[in-house]
Amino acid sequence: MPAPSPLVNPADVVNRGRAQDVYLWQVVRKVMNYHYQASANVEQGTTVARITIARDGRLLEASIAISSGYPALDKGVMDGLRAGSPFAPLPPEIPGDRATFNLPLVSRHHE
Repeated sequence: MPAPSPLVNPADVVNRGRAQDVYLWQVVRKVMNYHYQASANVEQGTTVARITIARDGRLLEASIAISSGYPALDKGVMDGLRAGSPFAPLPPEIPGDRATFNLPLVSRHHE
């Protein structure tokens, strides 16, 4: 008897990827409404945040995966993520009781 195939249905992978992209855009839109004053003398920086969100949308963990190089911008991103929580519940296409994402967020200096 042959072993079960380790392959997955490509449609499932695509649907999960689309659901994840749509969900992360919802998170980004909510975080974009958060404004903070950064003391960094820089026009813009990109911080990659690693976030874990519970099935019900609560932010369980947030950390810096890749720093922008400016601690004030990184802190603003973390503060924005915490202020934005809770987010929308995870969609059914994303399995499990929690999901972890790497989320690049661009901070811009506003005068």
